[in-house]
Amino acid sequence: MTTTGVHLRTRVGPAPLIVAVVALVLGGALVVRNLVVTDWDATIFTAFGIDAPATLEYGERLLGEVDARSDLGHDGKFFFVQANDPWYLQPADHAVHLDRPLYRAQRMLYPVLAGGFGLFVPATVVWAMVVVNVLGLAAGTYASALVSRGMGGSSWWGLAFGLNIGLLSEMLVGGAGIVGAASVMFAVAALQRGYGGWALASTVAAVLSREVLLIAAVGCGWWLWRRRERVPAVRFVLIPALSVVAWAVYLRMRLGWNGGVEEVQELGLPFVGFVRAFELWGGRPVNMVTGISVMLLLVLFTRRVLTGNWLVGWATFGFVPLTLLFTRQVWFNYFDITRAVAPLITGFLLMAFAARSRDDAEILEPRL
Repeated sequence: MTTTGVHLRTRVGPAPLIVAVVALVLGGALVVRNLVVTDWDATIFTAFGIDAPATLEYGERLLGEVDARSDLGHDGKFFFVQANDPWYLQPADHAVHLDRPLYRAQRMLYPVLAGGFGLFVPATVVWAMVVVNVLGLAAGTYASALVSRGMGGSSWWGLAFGLNIGLLSEMLVGGAGIVGAASVMFAVAALQRGYGGWALASTVAAVLSREVLLIAAVGCGWWLWRRRERVPAVRFVLIPALSVVAWAVYLRMRLGWNGGVEEVQELGLPFVGFVRAFELWGGRPVNMVTGISVMLLLVLFTRRVLTGNWLVGWATFGFVPLTLLFTRQVWFNYFDITRAVAPLITGFLLMAFAARSRDDAEILEPRL
C-alpha cells in the first residue's frame, strides 16, 4: 500500500539516530540511578506492592525476594505476570493473578516482547521489561525526530518523546505506554514518507500495545480521508480494529467469555473524574497544577489541530475527548495523568515548535 508522502524540505539538527542515542543514554541513566538505590534489583521496575499480596506472592515464588512498594504497586507487576505466559497457555498458573484478566491481557505486545515471545524465564523477564522500555524510548525518539524533520523542524525536537515526563514515568513502573507511543510515532513518520504498509503495520503494533490507541488509527485514517485517499483511510481504521477484535476473541477462548468491557475502571462520564479529583487536590499542589495544566493543554492542542492539518496532530487528537472521560483515579495523581496523555504531549510539542508551515498540505509531494 502506498500513499503520497511529505516533502522533507528542511534538515536541521543532527541525524535522527544521534538524537535517539541521546534518548537512549538519558533513559539508561534514569534506569541506572534507580538500580543503584536497590543494589541492582531490577524488580523495582515491576512495581510490586505490599497491599497487593497476590501478585507479590507470585513474584516472590518465581524470583525470591523482590522490591515491594508500600502501596498497591503499579502496572509492571501485571505485565510481569503476562510476560511469563504471553500466549495464555497456562492461565491457571499465571493469568489467575491478574486483577482484571481480559482488560490487562488485551495489551499484548509489550509482555510478548518482554517475555521473549514466551521463551524467557522469570529472572530474564524482569530485565527484559526494562530493556524493552529503554529501547522503546530511543526508538520513539528516533521516529519523532523523523516526524519533526517531516514538518520542517529540527531533529532535536524528537526529544519531545524521549524527555516526555509521562513516558519516563511509564519506564519507572514497567508500563506498556512507551511501546505503544513509539509505534504511533513510527506510523506517522512512515505516512509522512508515503510508506503506507509500514505505517499500517506500526498502527497495528500500537493498538496491540494499548487498545485505546485505536484513536491513533482513526486519526491517521481521517487525515488520509481528508486528502481523498479513501481506500488507505478505510484500511487504517479497519485493519487495526480487526487485529484488536481477533486478539480479544483469542483471549476469550483462553480465559473465558466473562468480563472485558465491565473491567474498564478508567473511563466514566465527561468531566466527572476531573471534578472529583479537583475536590481532593487540596494540599497536593503538584497534582492540582498538573491536572489544570493538562486541561489547558487539551484546549491548546485542539486549537492547534483545528487551525492546521498536521498528521501528528490528528494521530493523537483522539486523546482530547478521551481525557475528558478519565475517572478520578487517573486524574488524581500527576504521575498517572501524564502517563495517560503522554502521546498528546509529544504531539503538541511537535506541532507547537517543530512545524514550519501551517499544515502538512503545504509541503506535500508524491513519493517517487
